Amino acid sequence: MSWKRPTVLVVEDDEEMRNLLFEELWNEGYQLREARDGDEAFMAMLQSMPDLIITDLRMPSGGLEYVSRLRMFAPHCPIIVMSAFADERAKADATRAGATAFVNKPVHLSELKGRVKALLPVKQ
Repeated sequence: MSWKRPTVLVVEDDEEMRNLLFEELWNEGYQLREARDGDEAFMAMLQSMPDLIITDLRMPSGGLEYVSRLRMFAPHCPIIVMSAFADERAKADATRAGATAFVNKPVHLSELKGRVKALLPVKQ
């Protein structure tokens, strides 16, 4: 019986952060795709819908409208939003826009990986 690893789309405009997330999640057993901004994220989704999206909030072609568009385009796909500009209002706004979970930057990798595992378990 063949099993496909779940696909995570990592959307982050900071290349070092994107590479770090990519490496950490690869080691957890996920298949990964990446995008540098909101426009690239939508192009990637047109090619193949991911099983989960991790995205920065403040980046080119980002923001709350971008999260709302992601949710409309992928209504059942979990979306984890990351931001360094997070207070309770920002988290509530992101949730209303369609985020499934919110992670503060700087990202604690153990917290992020825990959120991903809770939303998208990998079969061993």
